[in-house]
Amino acid sequence: MVLVCHKHKFIYLKTTKTAGTSTEKVLQPLCEKPGLGELENGKVRISKYGIVGARGPGRLEPHPDWQFWRKHKYPWRNHMPAWEVKENLGAETFDEYTKIANVRDPFDRAVSQFHFMKYQQNLPSEDPKTEFEQFKSFILSGTWSIDWKIVSIDNILIVDRFIRKEHLVADLNGIFADFGLPENSFNLGHDKSMKERRKGIPVPEYYDTETIDTVRRNMAWVFDKLGYPDSPQH
Repeated sequence: MVLVCHKHKFIYLKTTKTAGTSTEKVLQPLCEKPGLGELENGKVRISKYGIVGARGPGRLEPHPDWQFWRKHKYPWRNHMPAWEVKENLGAETFDEYTKIANVRDPFDRAVSQFHFMKYQQNLPSEDPKTEFEQFKSFILSGTWSIDWKIVSIDNILIVDRFIRKEHLVADLNGIFADFGLPENSFNLGHDKSMKERRKGIPVPEYYDTETIDTVRRNMAWVFDKLGYPDSPQH
């Protein structure tokens, strides 16, 4: 889901397979009235505190109870492109607020996205050789998400603060400190892990020269901005 917090003036842009769901659950209470319960899938909350976009099925359809719906051109939803968020909020507010997004080592993320794709399609885990062949086809197909539309407008990266999956707690604590909030004052869950499907196979074993080059090229914006290693790590 996309999040907007008016008190701390931030916008959370949710990228894919980067611990985004765990992060949004930490940041969500800052964007809504205190004490509210779990938000039903497909629903959104808009108030003086901020905006909590919809998650899950039904998120693309307007709901009659969605406050101020008519003021917004696009549905508030999961993995919303930055340009749509800007259209809804208006350029002045969008430019003033700090834009936050998660990132992850692109090589590790591509493996996770591959397994998540198989999970969504109800495809079984295979023997390692078959998995590696399928992974290569997946990477070379060019059908996997690189998140560029989520974090850029007019082909320019617009994110101000990144939360690295590998340093999730430290980066969240840094953001909380900047907001004047106590560090470690949040509960960090773990959602949609592909650990079981990966069967403990090290990331480098999935790759060959061709797939390494493809990931480096397609995810250049992450390598250039965050300085991740240019080869797969264990």
